Amino acid sequence: MEDFDAWKTVYNSFEPTRLKFSINEHYALQSIDDENSIVVVGEGGLENIKKFLESEDLKSGMENAGVIGPPNIFIGENKRG
Repeated sequence: MEDFDAWKTVYNSFEPTRLKFSINEHYALQSIDDENSIVVVGEGGLENIKKFLESEDLKSGMENAGVIGPPNIFIGENKRG
């Protein structure tokens, strides 16, 4: 991404879309070494996450937010519970 503030504005407005796919955001972290490097942590069912990641909504949202490269995506499972 080229501009964190522009990304954050789009990200904040994207909440209804995340909720449409039953994705609950926990937080967005900004790197202290590179202000344009972001990690978003959320939670949802695996099938909903896959649908969200493949959606035109997400592709369009990332483009509108100024994301300039493919995101690194990690899907994990909480094993503490």
